[in-house]
Amino acid sequence: MLYELTIPALASSRRVPIERPDALGISEKYIEEFLASHLVELIPEEQLMLLAQERQFQEEADILALDRKGTLFIFELKRWQSSAENLLQVMRYGQKFGRYTYVQLEAMVQSQQRLEGALSTRHQEYFGLEAPLKEQEFNQDQRFVVVTNGVDRDTLEAIQYWSKKGVHIDSLTYKLYQVAGNPFIQFDTYNPELDLLMEVNPGIFIVNTNRTYMDDAWRDMLGDGKKGKAAAYYDRKNAVRRISKGSTVFLYHTGVGVIAKGKATGGVQITDYSGDADEEFFVPLQFEWALPSPDTWSSRAPKAYEINASTGASNRFRQTVFNASEEMRDAIQAVWVARKG
Repeated sequence: MLYELTIPALASSRRVPIERPDALGISEKYIEEFLASHLVELIPEEQLMLLAQERQFQEEADILALDRKGTLFIFELKRWQSSAENLLQVMRYGQKFGRYTYVQLEAMVQSQQRLEGALSTRHQEYFGLEAPLKEQEFNQDQRFVVVTNGVDRDTLEAIQYWSKKGVHIDSLTYKLYQVAGNPFIQFDTYNPELDLLMEVNPGIFIVNTNRTYMDDAWRDMLGDGKKGKAAAYYDRKNAVRRISKGSTVFLYHTGVGVIAKGKATGGVQITDYSGDADEEFFVPLQFEWALPSPDTWSSRAPKAYEINASTGASNRFRQTVFNASEEMRDAIQAVWVARKG
């Protein structure tokens, strides 16, 4: 629920009513495009590894992702209703992708995400598992996640019905409001592990160097060690749109630690990547410090466990981009200063 606070007469605060999309002149396509461009807020990368996103003119689920156990998550971003056609569409996705073997999943990710290496190895690194899953452990189970308008009771009842039949369906609701004549959308990050997901005010960011998918992207990000960039690619490229000029940015290399700290010197820029048009979004950085040589990483890079121990948190650094608190910023800097000697 959303309330407009009336201060000091708080008892008189009024609730802002939920609006239907058509009442605000917002089409379902707008909702789909908004959610697709905000995947980093919709899907918790610390819990789910992105495999693929819908391609134009292809009958595919909007998003496919894996959890640490190898369960396949199938996201449908359209405004979902309980009509027979839409129910069958979701079931078709499950029938199609639920039969995918490990080899088929790996080929799909290598094609869409430019995955380098074996999916099982990258999955192990992504989730920090002691050993990779066996090929037969991938896609043993599927879960559907449908994004629905919060006032669509028929949709919620349909989800409950099919869940009782053994079909694993979760709903992620969004709500639309109108405040001072302007439309607002509210939604929460999907949370399959029921973790406490904290929102932090923007201004400080951790950007992953994308080692899971691209072994050498970090080299491009570190540049000459004085100037570089924070970049994201393909399905996750919109994640860096959250970073604005003047933001503090740390670059985190999975399995290593923080390898650079800098300031964003401009807004988001778009360029080609490996011959693919407009598939890299980046923000230019001026580094305060950086570790361009891998030989120095083990002795000088602030490690994730050190940062979490200092802050008493359990942040998972494999996300493409996430907001960091001032406490985390200070913890990283403290480790860096101590190591620098």
